[in-house]
Amino acid sequence: MRMKMVHMKKTAVITAVFVLSISLIACSANSGSVPANGNPTDSGSQKAGAVKSSKVEHPPWYQKPSEERLKLAQEDVISTETMASGPRGKAAFPASKIVITDEQLQKIKAGNYKAAIAMGFSGDDWSEQQVAGLKTEFKRLGIEVIAQTSADFKDSKQIADIEAALMKKPDILVSIPLNAQTQAAVYKKAAESGTKVVFIDQPVDGMDPGKDYVSVVSSDNFGLGMQIADELAKAIGNQGDVAALYFAPDFYVTNVRYEGFIARLEAKHPNINLVAVAGFQDWNTTQDVTAGLLTKYPNLKGIYASWDVPAMGAISAAKISGKSPSDFAIVTEGVGHEVALNMAQNGFVKGIGAYLPYDQGVAEAALGALSLIGAEVPPFVAVPAPPVNRSNLAESFQRIYHRELPQDIANELK
Repeated sequence: MRMKMVHMKKTAVITAVFVLSISLIACSANSGSVPANGNPTDSGSQKAGAVKSSKVEHPPWYQKPSEERLKLAQEDVISTETMASGPRGKAAFPASKIVITDEQLQKIKAGNYKAAIAMGFSGDDWSEQQVAGLKTEFKRLGIEVIAQTSADFKDSKQIADIEAALMKKPDILVSIPLNAQTQAAVYKKAAESGTKVVFIDQPVDGMDPGKDYVSVVSSDNFGLGMQIADELAKAIGNQGDVAALYFAPDFYVTNVRYEGFIARLEAKHPNINLVAVAGFQDWNTTQDVTAGLLTKYPNLKGIYASWDVPAMGAISAAKISGKSPSDFAIVTEGVGHEVALNMAQNGFVKGIGAYLPYDQGVAEAALGALSLIGAEVPPFVAVPAPPVNRSNLAESFQRIYHRELPQDIANELK
């Protein structure tokens, strides 16, 4: 959902009850927060290599990094290709290595196949580029898209959308599950009907790759979280107190991204102290959540936001609190228009971990098509997650969106 999730101009609003969790040692999930060491500015007592994030009470879904991921977090240079394994420990296969031969292309075209796309949300840069990549590749492969839906972040609507799409008997279903538990039955129904299922970002419970679904395609979210940690370190001079805004629900993509961020801080940035973390369920509340953090921790030098929409709430709170872009940095995921513009303006946004949603969509379509002709495909495919800062914003935007930089952003970079 990489979540990914949505960028400004959102029409979809989560209907869940607002949950605020500022959690540290000796405090409950919704009781506010206190310094991990009793003094948010006291970094001198920190031993080298022991970041205070170990004393922060992480969300319930948080998992300490595996030996594999810990080793990756300790690397001096982060790979811009594939880093850690994916859901259920499946080894990552680089999306760049997916190839459809001329012979396979002819077989696919001869099949006159049909596809359905069931998105969990729409109206943002990420989902629009996902769909653009899917449609472009399906067209190249001679596969007709017979259904395209958006669930507006509603589990029940997505289930109904998929049920309706299945009535049209698609050969391929590409979809991002909003809930791996409650929606499992409808995806199992799709597989049992003979439809090839390709998951975006995460699978549902009770389905196995190669048997019940084709593959999962996602960005390298652990590596992405690591990239964001490094960008924050550069922005604040590799020292000081920071906080993190995490997405509270148990969602694989945002979970792993947060875990990559934490692991990298602990492994490579011992002088950065994570003194507070705060959960949100509705991104429309992140201005208030951030304002609370800045009130309790006025000496914060930076904050991690799970993706670009929550980051915009953090920007608003930073402005209202009197922070300056020269002494407060925000890092996030997703090169949405608004955060990109803020970065170009030398604003609060100093670093972004980037998805490549168009490339992800192309990979999803290709995998689904290959499965239809009996070709063996990897169970988990990862798309690179390159870091973005002001110095490479223009070229990064073009790589991500396959179009020229918007004029308002280009003007600010001059």
